Amino acid sequence: MPVPDLLRAAPAPEIIDPPQYSVAWLILAALCLIVMAALIVGTLRLSRAVVSRAAYRRRPTEPEGLKAEFLRAVNDIAARHDAGQIDARTGHHELTAVMRRFAQRTSGRDITSRDVGALLADPATHDIGVLIGRLYEPGFALHSDRELAASVHEARGVIRRWA
Repeated sequence: MPVPDLLRAAPAPEIIDPPQYSVAWLILAALCLIVMAALIVGTLRLSRAVVSRAAYRRRPTEPEGLKAEFLRAVNDIAARHDAGQIDARTGHHELTAVMRRFAQRTSGRDITSRDVGALLADPATHDIGVLIGRLYEPGFALHSDRELAASVHEARGVIRRWA
């Protein structure tokens, strides 16, 4: 009886070397990493550019910046008066000087030595002329009923309404 094929001795197993990887896979992996890095950097730059443009649009204009600067100066006078560092008379003098500088910086005219009549006559400085006229009495009188808080409030209103 012949021996079935299954029982015959199988040939010795042949050892096969593992397949070699091509250099193309390394190049493809490097290119993928470069593309991913470029996408990340591009997204960050684009998003930062959008944010900076939006912030630039919200930036205050030149007159708004000047208004904010002089409102801070007026608030500083009020804070120093509330803290007891200056009296009402000195506060009125400083407030007059701040308002004159504000009118000069915003209108471009030298009004530091103009009298109240000249300020009232000029339509560009009329509102500040009215305020300075009201500030002179408590600034130069021996006794005044006008409080610095009311003058500060009026000065803030003039600065906010300034065109």
